[in-house]
Amino acid sequence: MTVLRGLSIVALVLAAAPAVAGETVAGRWGDDVSCGALFFSANAPLTVTDYAVRWQGDSCRVGRMYKTGDTVHIEALCWDMAGERSVPVSLRPHAGKLAVTWDRARRADLKRCK
Repeated sequence: MTVLRGLSIVALVLAAAPAVAGETVAGRWGDDVSCGALFFSANAPLTVTDYAVRWQGDSCRVGRMYKTGDTVHIEALCWDMAGERSVPVSLRPHAGKLAVTWDRARRADLKRCK
């Protein structure tokens, strides 16, 4: 019985490890105005999932995602009337905010939307 209890405790610790290890970037990020905007509007908040990222009119699927230190790097494959293009995205959580670098040019410090 004690072996089973020990294994249960180890399983719980391992399941909680990703949440303790660092802040997640998944979710909706913006400022007071963008957090209240409609989902597909040009001023909608940054939305990040395991499979997609959307921001400022760009809707993209995640081609590749990896992490270096605290920064999550995404190869976002975005599409528009001209076709699909690769957009580099870097997301770094810090002090309750998210530092965003989008296509090497746009930068923002966003808070998590409620």
